[in-house]
Amino acid sequence: MISKNKFFLLLILLYLPNKGFATNLKVGLHSAIGFSTISATNAPREFNIGKGFLPSFQFGLSSEFILYNNYNIVTEINFSSKGYSNIFSGIRVRSHYNYITIPIKLKTRISEEINFQFGPYIGIAIKEYIKNNISDQKVYGSIGNSINSEPPNTLKPLDFGLETGIAYEFENFSIGCFLSYGILNTRPGGGIGSSIRNLSTQIRFHYNILNKE
Repeated sequence: MISKNKFFLLLILLYLPNKGFATNLKVGLHSAIGFSTISATNAPREFNIGKGFLPSFQFGLSSEFILYNNYNIVTEINFSSKGYSNIFSGIRVRSHYNYITIPIKLKTRISEEINFQFGPYIGIAIKEYIKNNISDQKVYGSIGNSINSEPPNTLKPLDFGLETGIAYEFENFSIGCFLSYGILNTRPGGGIGSSIRNLSTQIRFHYNILNKE
C-alpha cells in the first residue's frame, strides 16, 4: 500500500504547477469506466490467444492551468484499476492491478465545446492480485523490481506511458473518451523475454468544482 507521506507528496506535486495562478485555474473531480488489457510482445502463442479485457474504473482530482488562447495544461492524480484476463489450462484467470496515476497533458480546443488532450503519465503500483472462474479467492502478488526476491516480485512498482483523449464540454461538465498506453514493461526481470505493457480505454465524466478563468 502507498504510504501517507507519498500520498501527500502526490497532492503537492499536483498543486505546485498551478501555485500563483489562482485566477487562471480550474479544479475538477472525475470518474471513469472502461476496459483494460495488456499488450504482449514475445509472449507464448497460447498466451496471446487467451488474452482478454477486464472492466476497469478510475476516479480522481484534476487541476487545469489556462495558458493562452486554446492551450491549457492539465495535471491529475487518480486511483486507477487496470489488468487483463487470460486462460491457463482451461481456467479463466483475471489479473488485477491498482495504481495511483499522475498524467500531465496538453489540452487544446478543437471547437467551443470539443477539446483534445495528450501527454505522459506515471503510475505507482499499490496492489496486484489474481482471481479465477473457479474460486473467488484473491491471490496477491509482490511489487518490486527483482524476480530473485522471496517471494519473487510479479509487478514493477512504476508504470509509464501516454494518455490521449477527446472530450465534449458544456458549462462545468464534460464527457470524454480516453486511451492510455504503457511504454514500460511492467514485469520484473525484463519479463523473462516477454514485454508486458498496460493498455486501457475509458469513458470519463468530469465536473469542475472550481472555475476561475
